[in-house]
Amino acid sequence: MRHVATGQDKNARTKLSSVKADERFRPREHLRKRSDFARVYSARCSAGDEVLVIYVAPNDLEFARIGISVSRRVGTAVTRSYVRRRVREAFRRNKEKFPAGVDVICIAKPSAADKGRDLGASLVRQVARAAKRCATGRAIPAPCRESNRATSN
Repeated sequence: MRHVATGQDKNARTKLSSVKADERFRPREHLRKRSDFARVYSARCSAGDEVLVIYVAPNDLEFARIGISVSRRVGTAVTRSYVRRRVREAFRRNKEKFPAGVDVICIAKPSAADKGRDLGASLVRQVARAAKRCATGRAIPAPCRESNRATSN
């Protein structure tokens, strides 16, 4: 059966859409819950450069998920949204290069707002470094905190 509007076979359209489906940024690939962010931060596997700081933790899924944090130090609301869009796009285009089954938190530094910065290369490089640290057990140890609570006898 021919598709009247484009003159293509219906099967050809299906094949094209399945190829592009891998590059979508699906809702299941977002980290949104506070508990997910806390779990990734508590794993203490991180890496960073002058543009991004990345935290990584394993998950029980077959795909990578990302959470993005852009603070007010980066700039105005318009600038922060611009940086978030660029990080999402970098993730979307490079997610096949990420290890499967990891949750990633990306914290943008103020230099991430520069238009000439390649956020994709930085994101892939830092995720690989953080995942390697996590796998080798070289995670940053948690700081020692003494309890200020008085003990009752």
